[in-house]
Amino acid sequence: MGFRAGAPACIDVDECLESPELCDGQAVCENTLGSYKCVCQAGYRGNGSHCVDENECASGSHRCDINARCGNVIGSYFCQCYQGFNGDGHTCYDIDECLLNNGPCEHNCTNEPGGYSCQCATGFQLDQDGHNCTDVDECSGLSGPCEHICINTQGSFRCSCRPGYQLHIDGYTCVDVNECKLENGGCSHSCTNSPGGHACSCPPPLLLDRDNLTCSNATSCKWRNGGCDHTCAVSAEGHIQCSCASGWKLAEDSRSCVDVDECGDFTNGGCEQLCLNRPGGFNCTCKDGYEVRADDPTKCLREWGVSCGERR
Repeated sequence: MGFRAGAPACIDVDECLESPELCDGQAVCENTLGSYKCVCQAGYRGNGSHCVDENECASGSHRCDINARCGNVIGSYFCQCYQGFNGDGHTCYDIDECLLNNGPCEHNCTNEPGGYSCQCATGFQLDQDGHNCTDVDECSGLSGPCEHICINTQGSFRCSCRPGYQLHIDGYTCVDVNECKLENGGCSHSCTNSPGGHACSCPPPLLLDRDNLTCSNATSCKWRNGGCDHTCAVSAEGHIQCSCASGWKLAEDSRSCVDVDECGDFTNGGCEQLCLNRPGGFNCTCKDGYEVRADDPTKCLREWGVSCGERR
């Protein structure tokens, strides 16, 4: 085969025409002078006499876009753009999900190759669904970042102060208001500032009225006990006279009572050993190994029953 006799010369035999079965069914037969050759079709590989499917996806001979999936089929392949991309598979371009109505995000949408991501404005946190935003309660821990009172708001918070304080310029800390600097705090006489407040006071013999602001002369023991700490009495002349209970003495203002320290003088309160002063009185105690006598609380007795004086 290849040539056959003819006149005046040999004639080439077209093997492809006469014997097409010489090549694989997935091959093309090409006649040549005196012979033939089999060539596998595109999508197949082999010697032509035997052709098998070529997996273009595995061999890398496909022409799919880097953002596309390659799928092998018999004798060919197909390309499909990944989710988030559009195109014919050979050419894929990114879809901007944020372009229309901020995408699926409640607050901020950021386009990314093949996808997107949602972010929340300051003061909010992203929900587990990745789309919606929930307000962050900055005040959830005690007073939050505020020194006194924290008030949560949508996406933020604000600080407030207790009465008698004002908010510092930093917006977090509270500063005491000195009420006495503004019209003497409303006091008619003396004003004393204190953290978060103030108090009015009066010089003797004046007393603070029920409004806690103004001072007036005390002429009766019925109002605030005449200004006396302990006992109030009105003299024949109509003056207030204050006196103190036992263990106390009248202070220089003739109104207040101060404790008498019975243990402070040389008499030691009359105690044989130790003297302990207390408001309005005192107690005698004994050293270790002694106890106070039941019949005389100023004296001490040895714990086994003999006093120091009796031993002498």
